[in-house]
Amino acid sequence: MYFEEILEEISRLVWGNYLMFTLIGTGIFFTVLTRGIQFRGFILSLKELLASIKDEKTNKLEGEGTVSAVKALCTALSSCMGNGNIVGVATAIASGGPGAVFWMWTSGVLGMATKYAEILIGIVYREKGENGNYVGGPMYYLSKGLGWKKMGSLFALLMLFQISGGALIQSNAVSLVLNDVFQINPLTSGVIMSIVILSVINGGIKRLASVSEFLVPVMSLIYLTGGLVIIISNINALEYVIISIVKSAFNFTSISGGVLGYSVKQAMRFGLARGVYSNEAGEGSAPVLHSAAITTHPARQGLFGIIEVFIDTIIMCSFTAFIVLTSGVHTSDISPALYVVKAFSSIHFTFKYIIGISMTLFAFSSILAQWYFGNVTLTYLFNSKVASYFKYIFVLLAILGSISSLKSVWLIQDILLGIMILPNLVGILFLHKDVDFYTKDYFEQLKNKKEINQKYVSDR
Repeated sequence: MYFEEILEEISRLVWGNYLMFTLIGTGIFFTVLTRGIQFRGFILSLKELLASIKDEKTNKLEGEGTVSAVKALCTALSSCMGNGNIVGVATAIASGGPGAVFWMWTSGVLGMATKYAEILIGIVYREKGENGNYVGGPMYYLSKGLGWKKMGSLFALLMLFQISGGALIQSNAVSLVLNDVFQINPLTSGVIMSIVILSVINGGIKRLASVSEFLVPVMSLIYLTGGLVIIISNINALEYVIISIVKSAFNFTSISGGVLGYSVKQAMRFGLARGVYSNEAGEGSAPVLHSAAITTHPARQGLFGIIEVFIDTIIMCSFTAFIVLTSGVHTSDISPALYVVKAFSSIHFTFKYIIGISMTLFAFSSILAQWYFGNVTLTYLFNSKVASYFKYIFVLLAILGSISSLKSVWLIQDILLGIMILPNLVGILFLHKDVDFYTKDYFEQLKNKKEINQKYVSDR
């Protein structure tokens, strides 16, 4: 279609070399600035997560915020862990080859430092809304931290468009899967999903957080269990797949008469684009969700961003990549949206229903978070009353996405995502001194606490 050709050209321009190197460069910058926070802080982040779970269960939450740090993490994970982990990875492999997976991993490792930084800054510049809930995100730190009020408003507007594209993608993936697995008409699936979505978002951020806290472990367990069976059944192909991922990531061989470097550029473009769409590092969405967290220190909440990217990209996206590549379904003449469905079906026909349910849960959890982004951005641009009407527009987007073209919705999302990323990356780079200060302050507090505890033990 001519419309899709135009979208493809715009997407190619947006995701040019400048954006790919900016993403990688930002991740490297914050890795160096924080002295490798994703490596030296990884075990610490797990300890803080366990401590937060314990505090929530014993009702001993400390600090200010609207929802617990664990609920904020689960809500952020529900946003990340949609069909970007499944269909996103599949389309990346279809468009950029196995090498795209390597660049997804790269975006994940470097993205941990980027997400840590943006969440930290989001907590620093968050504020309490008129309804008593804490709100934050790039629009707030661009406006308050840098005094760029127009840039803050521009980002809010771009995020509103981008999450609308996200709603189209998630509902589109569900309609394709439900139609293939359960023979449900796309329009019918869109209407049903919209009704369920409306029932949840009417409860606001607290109900959203509670639903996410339940859905994330359930859908992850279903998907990982089924995926593990597929990978083990094709274990002989795993070594070859890993080698092909690395080799294809740096394949400078011309393709169809293309110039030198065409294939590696495609792998980088689709690997980074889908990686960022999946883990959302540098996108600016994570600070919006984490700004509602009850926390005692900005850096402490930032550590949860490391766990978030690790689970999303290093674990979930890798599982999808190995499922697709070891089963060989990427060589089939079918829609990338159905790669994983076919791979699951190859084990046993019942697995087709398992993945159908899993992908529906993934999309549902992600689309709920998309609504919250829209609600926050409209509250920032106008007020909470105007934002309250967005839910009705949002459910219409879910229906529209269910009957749209797969390629069109992903191209639209790529374009909007690429444009939105830039002001956020510029903002967090200019606010890097906050990241440096609060990181050093947090680790200094931990050091002093450790010294006090050691002194207490020695005195006894």
